[in-house]
Amino acid sequence: MTFYRISVRGTPIAVAILTALCLWWGGPLIGNFSAQVASLYELQATLKRDAVITIFRGN
Repeated sequence: MTFYRISVRGTPIAVAILTALCLWWGGPLIGNFSAQVASLYELQATLKRDAVITIFRGN
């Protein structure tokens, strides 16, 4: 097993590559989470609207 030393000049490149990989991997997870939160808010708004309509109808 051989260890390679990364020079100071190569550090920004390594950090940029790791950041790009993390964003590429984590992007869909963040997008899916945001979509789930948005659908929960939409469901909550629908339930509140239906409850208000039910109250006003007197059912």
